[in-house]
Amino acid sequence: MKWYGLWHGGSGYAPPGDEDLEEFTSLGHAKAELRSRWQRGDRERQDFRYACRDPDRVLTPCVGADSEILLYTAPDDLSYPARRIYLGPRGGVRAENC
Repeated sequence: MKWYGLWHGGSGYAPPGDEDLEEFTSLGHAKAELRSRWQRGDRERQDFRYACRDPDRVLTPCVGADSEILLYTAPDDLSYPARRIYLGPRGGVRAENC
């Protein structure tokens, strides 16, 4: 199942807009992207597969433990997220229903 997400990064990033909506191939893919941005984003470029614009590869050095991705089931309805993925207290990635 495809998921569409808005990533909320660390202290150095502005809140996402609708143009920042990303496409993920699965819940596991979204979890892996959040973990990678947190663990390696300061030294390795991270993939962003946007739903409405060209993909990009950028560094994400300001990702903090409070980062999360709000996931939606369709790209045209961002009124309320279906899932939330976030970093747990021991560094794992957790998912919860919204």
